[in-house]
This record gives sequence, structure tokens and C-alpha cells, in this order.
Amino acid sequence: MSRWIWTYAMVFLCIFVTGCSTKANDQDAIRASIDKHLNETAGLNLSAMDREVKQISVNGDHASAQVEFRLKEGDARMEIEYTLERQGKDWAVLKGTPVGGGTSQPGGQGSPSDPDAGGGSLPPGHPPSTN
Repeated sequence: MSRWIWTYAMVFLCIFVTGCSTKANDQDAIRASIDKHLNETAGLNLSAMDREVKQISVNGDHASAQVEFRLKEGDARMEIEYTLERQGKDWAVLKGTPVGGGTSQPGGQGSPSDPDAGGGSLPPGHPPSTN
């Protein structure tokens, strides 16, 4: 009897480990795809800002990722939601949309009294969002 329990436990463990590593690989591939997309975008000064992937959601061959951009010098920040699609083993960025309904303003700065100041405008050097 304990032999069967041991066998079932090992099968369950193998399935669990395989499932978790696939999810981690998808998340790593999505991060790499976003980095590649940003590095290939002309006019974007990545050295002037920090970025953090806040959330990744995978649904089959489609994914979305929320990325927060923060200026290294200043308190301006914003989030962009990227939509991605699996292409073979890789992921491709289809579009990026600002989160929160903010508008892009030249210079990336809203007035300090704006409720969206720092969160709804694109950081300086970030290209306009593509829809």
C-alpha cells in the first residue's frame, strides 16, 4: 500500500514541478520580450528611468503585463499595460496602453495639482503608446 502512495506522490510532484517551471519560463520570456521591445524603440532613453514589471497574466497564447516606469531623477511615474502574443517559444509585444486613462503630454509632466500627475503621462523619452 505505501508503495502506491509513494508512486502517486512522486507523479504528483513531477507534474507540479513541470507546471511551475513552465509558468516561470513564460514570465521570464515575457519580461525579455518587453525589454527587447523597449530596447528597439527609437528615441527611448532607458537609462533615465527605472522599470518594474508589476503583474503578468497569461491566458493560453495571449498575455498582458503591467510595467511601471519611474524617472530616476524626480517623482514622475506611470504604468503601461503591454499586450503580448506567443510566437513559438517567444512572446511578441502587440501594443502598450497607459493604465489609468492618462494622456500623453509633451515633456511628460502634468501640473503638480493634477490627480494624475506623474501617473498618467508618459515619462520623458517614452514613445507615444500604440493602440
